[in-house]
Amino acid sequence: MKPCIGMSEEISELEQVRLVASDRLVWLRLLEKAVNDIDSVLGNLKNDVAEISRQVAARNEGLSLGPSEEEAEEESDD
Repeated sequence: MKPCIGMSEEISELEQVRLVASDRLVWLRLLEKAVNDIDSVLGNLKNDVAEISRQVAARNEGLSLGPSEEEAEEESDD
């Protein structure tokens, strides 16, 4: 003869399932926030690198790079 499972035991099992589901949801939300934060940081980093690249290109565009000393000596020897 099987023992009768009381209503309080069933509620207890249901509550345990809810607690596990709640814990999993907390972890999912934490990981989602971490992913979003990382995406934001990567986006900012890419923007910073692009800005630096633009500034270096603008600076270098203004510089006139003449022939190096070796090239100047070779030309004078000819």
